[in-house]
Amino acid sequence: MLSGQEATTVLDHQTMVMEQLVSDAPLACVLDSIVIALEELMPGTRCSVLLLDDDGVLRHGSAPHLPAAYSMAIDGLAPGPLAGSCGTAVHLGEPVVAGDVMVDERWESFRPLARTHDIGACWSSPIKAHARTVGTFAVYRREPHEPDERERELVRRFTHLASIAVDHDRAAQERVAHHQADLARESAERANHAKSQFVTSLSHELRTPLQSITGFAESLSTLELSPEQRHKALDGITRASAHILSIVDDVLDLARVEAGAMPIDLAVIDAHQVVAGACDLLQPLADERGIELVRSGTSVPVTADRRRLRQVILNLVSNALRFSGSGTSIRIETTTNNGLAKVTVSDEGPGIAPELLERLFVPFDRLGAEAGREGGAGLGLVLARRLTEAMGGCLTLDSTVGVGTTATVALAHAPDDHDK
Repeated sequence: MLSGQEATTVLDHQTMVMEQLVSDAPLACVLDSIVIALEELMPGTRCSVLLLDDDGVLRHGSAPHLPAAYSMAIDGLAPGPLAGSCGTAVHLGEPVVAGDVMVDERWESFRPLARTHDIGACWSSPIKAHARTVGTFAVYRREPHEPDERERELVRRFTHLASIAVDHDRAAQERVAHHQADLARESAERANHAKSQFVTSLSHELRTPLQSITGFAESLSTLELSPEQRHKALDGITRASAHILSIVDDVLDLARVEAGAMPIDLAVIDAHQVVAGACDLLQPLADERGIELVRSGTSVPVTADRRRLRQVILNLVSNALRFSGSGTSIRIETTTNNGLAKVTVSDEGPGIAPELLERLFVPFDRLGAEAGREGGAGLGLVLARRLTEAMGGCLTLDSTVGVGTTATVALAHAPDDHDK
């Protein structure tokens, strides 16, 4: 039996281990503490912990003072009736004492290993969690030895302490696994919901122009129309078809970017030239709406894909035109700052409340339509941000209700020997 002093020492070690468990110390550190504590109470011993893995073999858990070569040699030990002390203890589910490994039949296959590493005796106790064996706690001696009652009691107590540590670690792993499973399930549910919303919104966006095409086509085929009316119907079909094609192109581009399959050809180009080209394309629309396009800034060499940067700027300026009133202006400026090349597009539109800004980057979220204003399919800004990110940059929005909105594209500033 244990003396009063020994019982107090064991209690102190138990308290230390419990504190480690409460602080979520790694299992290996906790097992090392348990093993070393028992070795101090039983001079001349070397202790180890082996744990069963998912394949049902024993793996190294802790053996701070056993030879590393020995621990490596028995790592992966399969339990069985003649698998040394540890493998047999797991197989039987009860302690196994080999007082002399050189004559114990369970050590026959391991005697050369025992001679090499100076092992004369080994007794092993199964570590159990919820009545299931999860590993072993082994005590080695260099000489043959039969444990007395005191040693058996110490091993029993420290084996129980090891079982608490292992059980605590596995419970923590299960909690983490359950949490991760919950997160994965929630993520999948959100993805399914987003997919459903996407499909619903896409069908809505396509239905309107398709209905226009159907209506105009029916008029052309069933009604006697004047040349002016026929021209108007054909023009309506053309515009509706172009709108459908634009939506499909944006959806495909967005899908490619999201999948990382969008070809991006980075080169040193002049952002100011790209801005000028985009504005020239949109100038007729701006004139039609009575909106002034104001370009400013100088040549800005930037590392980007010329075609995709042009697509980004076209989307940003088109969006600004859509929400700007007649008599207002849209300013497009190229600048450099802190190693970044920036293109800003500022309008004098109605502005957007701060809490709604991120909704602009949700596919098919048409804030303009909700407000009773002209709205697109809700893909332009989403695609602009994804394309900017694919080129290694970022796109941000700043807006003030009643004042206007500024979109800023920031990309890596390049050396001055840019591509003309």
